[in-house]
Amino acid sequence: MKGVYLSLGSNFGDRKENVERALFHIEEVLKDFKRSDIYETKAVHGYGPAYFNAVVFGYTEWDYERFNSFLKGYERGCGRTPDAKTRNEVVIDIDIVVWNGEIVRPTDFSREFFQIGYKKIKE
Repeated sequence: MKGVYLSLGSNFGDRKENVERALFHIEEVLKDFKRSDIYETKAVHGYGPAYFNAVVFGYTEWDYERFNSFLKGYERGCGRTPDAKTRNEVVIDIDIVVWNGEIVRPTDFSREFFQIGYKKIKE
């Protein structure tokens, strides 16, 4: 079993509902699922709508590629496309930040949007 921390964010449409639906979807495949509350942060680059965010922790038997593919498939199914990205419309973004104890996205790990939820889970 590999421990995984995920960052979730949405800045388009019903942002809170987008994150809630993603949390429900992810909870189906993780063991010992823990999640932060949903909270709002400003866009990292200083422009565009604010994001609703959450952080998730859980365990999976899947390897990294299979789990990441599951997450990215969910994003695409929700409308995450290259065109939407150019318009700065993020229906849902889900990234693996920590995989099996290793920080795989160090920039995201250090950002406020991740640290708020990460600290809540670690409490």
